[in-house]
Amino acid sequence: MPELPEVESYARALRAPLIGRTITAVRVYWPRTVAQPSVREFTRRLPGLRVNAIDRRAKYLVFALSAKSSQVPTDYLLIHLKMSGQLDVTSHPKPIDKHDRVIFDLSGGRRLHFNDMRKFGRMYLVPHPEVITERLGPEPLSDEFTLDGFRQRLRKRKGRLKSLLLDQTFIAGIGNIYADEALWLARLHPLRRADSLSEAETRALYRAIRAALREGIKRNGASFDRVYRSGDYKFRVYARADRPCRRCRQPIRRTVVGQRGTYFCATCQSLRG
Repeated sequence: MPELPEVESYARALRAPLIGRTITAVRVYWPRTVAQPSVREFTRRLPGLRVNAIDRRAKYLVFALSAKSSQVPTDYLLIHLKMSGQLDVTSHPKPIDKHDRVIFDLSGGRRLHFNDMRKFGRMYLVPHPEVITERLGPEPLSDEFTLDGFRQRLRKRKGRLKSLLLDQTFIAGIGNIYADEALWLARLHPLRRADSLSEAETRALYRAIRAALREGIKRNGASFDRVYRSGDYKFRVYARADRPCRRCRQPIRRTVVGQRGTYFCATCQSLRG
């Protein structure tokens, strides 16, 4: 599933071809993709709205839309790519792919195709993003996400670190890949309890989270599947079971935490805190 760096990379790539374009028509080929409102309302309200901005909140792409005569957004289109969602902007008509779920026709002859082989992706047309995102935790790369704030949030939790990092109400945007990468950078075992960290370990984890995500964005995200072909992120630990740790050369181990495959170095990331 795409995480913060992949979604951020998408947002940046879509701005140039889409901002300033007006949606002229919408075709929905898989109704379940539209989670809110009804498909009928979705296809009725979008035509005539212009794309003013494209941002990201956690793992959601956020399109700010307004009437052509206004700069003030009246609607927001949120897209969650889930497991296999892809967005492709075309300037020339192309055949509809069997996995295309929604197609947006845009001014200037462009089209935005939402292709989703596994059909898990979702779209929401709402008056404000918080309708969907209000329960999410802070953005880990924002200025508001400070070490002191992270320390305070951590003190209220007692669960295992890996599960905590995957909790979108704790921190928004981190998934399985970057949780493993951050814990490796911080030299912390994924099963360590959150309330067992020293001040130095808390500081190391805070810095590692931001470092792993920033590097992911710099490299356009992960490259492990067909969706993120442009990415060249080189994993330090994720999906490297039995291969040598890039620090100590001992074999990387795999376990399961919260039903998620988890990779770590037992030498560098001791469970004893």
